[in-house]
Amino acid sequence: MRLPDRFRTISFRLSVGYGLLFGLSAVAIMAVTYVAASTQMQSIVRASIAEDLALFRHGFREGGEGGLVQEVNERVESAAEDRFFLLLGPDGRRIAGNLPTAAWALGPTTERLAPATPDRAEETRGDTLYSEGIALGDFRVMAARRSDILETIRSILLSAILTGCMVTVALALVGGIVVGLGPSRRVDAIAATTRRIVEGRLDLRLPVSGRGDELDRLATDINVMLARIETLVESLRQVSTDIAHDLRTPLARLRQGLEGIGRTRDRAGLERAVDAAVAETDAIIETFNALLRIAQIDAGARKARFRLVDLSDLAERVADAYGEVAVDAGHRLATRVEPGRTVQGDADLLTQLLANLVENAITHIPAPGEITLAVGREAEEIVLEVADDGPGVPPAERDRIFRRLYRLDRSRSTPGHGLGLALVASIAELHGGRIEVRDAAPGLVMRVVFSDASVEAAPKPARLGIGAA
Repeated sequence: MRLPDRFRTISFRLSVGYGLLFGLSAVAIMAVTYVAASTQMQSIVRASIAEDLALFRHGFREGGEGGLVQEVNERVESAAEDRFFLLLGPDGRRIAGNLPTAAWALGPTTERLAPATPDRAEETRGDTLYSEGIALGDFRVMAARRSDILETIRSILLSAILTGCMVTVALALVGGIVVGLGPSRRVDAIAATTRRIVEGRLDLRLPVSGRGDELDRLATDINVMLARIETLVESLRQVSTDIAHDLRTPLARLRQGLEGIGRTRDRAGLERAVDAAVAETDAIIETFNALLRIAQIDAGARKARFRLVDLSDLAERVADAYGEVAVDAGHRLATRVEPGRTVQGDADLLTQLLANLVENAITHIPAPGEITLAVGREAEEIVLEVADDGPGVPPAERDRIFRRLYRLDRSRSTPGHGLGLALVASIAELHGGRIEVRDAAPGLVMRVVFSDASVEAAPKPARLGIGAA
């Protein structure tokens, strides 16, 4: 038969296991107590018997036969119901006492017998007697004690053992249920939330009690994972929508161009139509290649190529490569690069990041413009900045410009496919960096901060201070 869920929880099973362990411990302790108490009580009985025999020896030494008989009779008259005595004469007949003649035995003995005394025969029948007999001259004397006190103690101890074990097991079962209620409720809440997440509510998060226990730590880690999954799914949904929206136009133009090829009669017109179709195809292929590269970067496939990279040297080389491009576009590209700033990363990807930021500024600010590329150190972080004096980006749009295929309305007429900054964001995240977009008043500052950079031990320089270019 399948047990209810409450009885199959880890907390319940642990409680029952500990309860059984406590029960066994209680049995062991009680057993030791039982044996020790029984032994101690037997020792007390034997000591009491030895005390009586010592009095008989004293009476015999002081008064001979009369003193001995007097001492035994006094003991018999004042004895409690569990104390027995026997005095035999030289001929073996009983002179005094409340034990039968047949009970005599020399030395300490333990046996079951029924005393012959009529008024005590029923009281002691079947009891165990602890006795000891000695010889005093021609006389033989014996003292004995009944075992009813020891049996009572044994019964009490045995009852305590059984009761203690039953109470321990019962408390373990009750404790297992009570202790398991709290974690079970929390697990049920987590399971209910998980089912809703599976149904599509990716915005939900697992409940955290705030106690900081293992369930809270697990829920917190899972919530981080869910946030990441939500971001990826939302990115996938947004990319799918943007692909359908942004690639529909070039595909339509490509289709029209291909249709026009069939109507073109002159060779020059045919070549122009084919070149236009090839250009549209190349643009579409470039878009998909960029999307594929972003996906590879997001998967972390390039981390195996991480090395110590001189970011300052990369910035200088990118500035040299784009200096003439900026001039041709009517801009000026300046640098403010501190030498020797290094990060752990992929040199090719970091070069791509720098080139995309600089090219983005060259493409989207009106001429003439001022662009500044800077690399420096702030506290324990390496900071890369590309600042311009263009129109900037509205605050409401700054988080969206890093989405794939997203373009501002005023930028839709400029070349590009809306993946440059998305690629920058993926590369920065792969390198453990964060992107900050700030207002340069006028213009915009793109900052990439590498918080886990490998920074050489050197005096900390002053803050970069690139606010307005």
